[in-house]
Amino acid sequence: MYLSIIKSKYRRRIVNNVNGAESVMSFNNGAPKTMEERREESRRKIMEAAMDLFYYQGYKETTTRDIVKRAGILNGSLYNRFKSKEEILLSIISEGLGDFLSEAEKLIAEDKDPMVAFAFPVAIELYLAKSSRRIAELLYSAHCSWEAVNEYVDLYGEWAKKVLSPHHHNVLDDERNRMKVIAIIGAVGNVCGCYANGFKEDYKVVLTQMIKLVSTVIELPVFDVGSLVSKLTSVVESGDLVVCGHRISADDLRCAEETADRSDKD
Repeated sequence: MYLSIIKSKYRRRIVNNVNGAESVMSFNNGAPKTMEERREESRRKIMEAAMDLFYYQGYKETTTRDIVKRAGILNGSLYNRFKSKEEILLSIISEGLGDFLSEAEKLIAEDKDPMVAFAFPVAIELYLAKSSRRIAELLYSAHCSWEAVNEYVDLYGEWAKKVLSPHHHNVLDDERNRMKVIAIIGAVGNVCGCYANGFKEDYKVVLTQMIKLVSTVIELPVFDVGSLVSKLTSVVESGDLVVCGHRISADDLRCAEETADRSDKD
């Protein structure tokens, strides 16, 4: 799922120019922020706090009160933007998955193989789950949320239709496509649950099996699974990907896990 919770500096992405938005007397480098900018800044602050807490405390253990305290905001500010903790998780998923799929579109533009792009989000999720037990737990929590799964299916399904349509026209009626996506993300979610509970298998081995599964489910042949795995893992492990404002690299993941382990001991 898109959920990439890596303990590093969170990249703020605040709208700089919102036409027609009401300005307020708050200044950033001498320029007044618009009301829309302040709303987005508060929303990002809530998501950042939630991401940290979900990572260090766990999704189930984190309360909205914890998030409010960590974000340094009033209780009403959170509920003006999110109805619940699950909705915050949903927003993180949407953003993370959007980043995954944007990167996947770049891949298919370069490679022309729809399976490269289609399996790319799977590769990222497996890599993250194998790299960090805490991330695996959070990913599994997301897969266990029906609202989150629906969001994932909607985004991934629409994107898959766009990607696959030029290549394979026969598998894309809406109901069938939705069932295919549910089958794939269900399998990925269960593997994340395995990693969260001590599964040690190399993610490349798991990815090899997942590609065979995806190929069967979406009815697209893969003639060289080993080559496809190599393409995907070289991109995933490059350290160049940024998801939810976090750079995905082995060093960052290891640092995050070590920091969290020390925090647990303290």
